[in-house]
Amino acid sequence: MSERPIINNVNEKITAWLDKNRDAFGRKILCAGIDLRIAVHLSHLFPESSIVYLTDQEADLMDKDLRGPLVIRDRIESYQGGLFDTVVCFPEEPLCPAAETGSSWIHGDKPYPAIERGTLYLKRVSLLMDYYENGAAILCRHLRKGGTLFNLVRSGHDEHLLGYCFALASEEMKIDPSFIRQIHCREDGKSLTLQAIRAEAGARSEISSLIAGNLNFSLDRMNTAEVELQGRDAEILLQADLSGLIRGYHIYQGGDLMGKLALYSSANRQNVIYYFTDVQGDVPYLRRFHTEDRQKVLRHMVGELHRQKAADSNISWHELTLNDDWSETEL
Repeated sequence: MSERPIINNVNEKITAWLDKNRDAFGRKILCAGIDLRIAVHLSHLFPESSIVYLTDQEADLMDKDLRGPLVIRDRIESYQGGLFDTVVCFPEEPLCPAAETGSSWIHGDKPYPAIERGTLYLKRVSLLMDYYENGAAILCRHLRKGGTLFNLVRSGHDEHLLGYCFALASEEMKIDPSFIRQIHCREDGKSLTLQAIRAEAGARSEISSLIAGNLNFSLDRMNTAEVELQGRDAEILLQADLSGLIRGYHIYQGGDLMGKLALYSSANRQNVIYYFTDVQGDVPYLRRFHTEDRQKVLRHMVGELHRQKAADSNISWHELTLNDDWSETEL
């Protein structure tokens, strides 16, 4: 039996996205971190434009067409070719590596942020913003004011996309949420999700507009949300409607943080409170209660601490305040 061919359509999907945004390309185009075939396609799509293709690998243009891109053996971090109207740059490695794999090439040696259990959505975004800051600065320094950046985040997780957008915004880049696209494709026969970003240099995005666009689906669900939510749905909905900490506890096993239990007030509904748990071994969990149930929920939370202590004498806890809870962010 013959082996099934490996399906790779990542280049075709990226090219189709660029074609739909052809109105944003200028006369000087810089390409880095993409397949050479995409740069060749752009050279045929914009025959009047000057296209530079950067690579740190040996590259050979099969098509010696005069309209092909100028291939330069260099990395975008060290390239000194001046300013461009358009920069097209996709990382060769994921922008959101697993903690054990270290950081990707575009971020140098900056370590991936350590994110503890119970870290809420926007705090994770803040940490990721810091992580992506250097990579965003490298890309933006090649763009003239008013120029356009085309970039991808290789992740289906919204917080990575939002963190990267915040890093671009800190470099005076404007990201219109309506231009962000999620591209589903295959690479080396495996499924891959790309978050496609189009950004303009010299017109910084407002952080509040990016948050609103990213959390919009959660806010829309607020009046119809289930009483109980799990996983990222729980985290995102809580972050979208969180007002303040009523009471909460970090739980430790020995000296190691293993999670938290917390009760929060709602920002949009005065009669709603949220009980949130994120404990090692379980998925994050959110349950909505009426404010009249406050004392009952608090008794349940304290009872849960003592039940954990009864099962493991190494369990201890520390009561949270807003200063050491993740409900306040640095954004």
